[in-house]
This record gives sequence, C-alpha cells and structure tokens, in this order.
Amino acid sequence: MSDREWIGSAFVGIGLAGLGLFGALAAAAATLGPAAIPIWALALAMVAIIIKSPLGQAFADRIADKGSMDELPAELYAELEDLRARMVELEERQDFSERILARGEPPQAAQGEGT
Repeated sequence: MSDREWIGSAFVGIGLAGLGLFGALAAAAATLGPAAIPIWALALAMVAIIIKSPLGQAFADRIADKGSMDELPAELYAELEDLRARMVELEERQDFSERILARGEPPQAAQGEGT
C-alpha cells in the first residue's frame, strides 16, 4: 500500500465506525426515548476526546503530511552507509571462503604448531 492509499482506507474505516456509532445511538434513542440524551452526550464527549488526543492529532498531522519521513537525521544516513560498507566486506569474505572450499583441498595446518 503506497503512502497515500492508506488515507482512503482510514476514512472508510472511520466512516463505517461513525455509521455504527450513529446506528447504535439511534437504536438507543428509539428504545429509551428521552433517557438516551445522556448516552448521546457521553458518545459525543468521547469522540471529542479522541479527536483532541495525541492519536487524533497524529492522524491529522499524517493527513496534512506533517509527519513526513523526508527529514531523517544525517547520522542515520552515515550509519546506513557504514552498514552498506560492512555488508560489502562480508560478501567479499563469503565469496573468498566459497572459492577456497570449492577447490576441495584439505586444510593446511597452521605454521608453528607441533614443531
């Protein structure tokens, strides 16, 4: 899923949750009558709290592209370059080891042992 495709899915999810909440509140109002007013007030207060919470603010920032990943620190790029260099070195060592093993020669004893 691309960076912008998730927003449509999120809005569909929020819309379905809103429809479910509204349907439940409508059913409560039809069943309870005027006694459902506190239930509606509580539900609206909960929605307002969620919107004002850090989760709601993060979602709003993400929609507005304020939470973009384009602003990565320079030390992260330096560490990535170091990891790439180490990976290249490991690949070279593995290739060398594979060539030695492919020869099929028995390993030689280390110099200076047992003499």
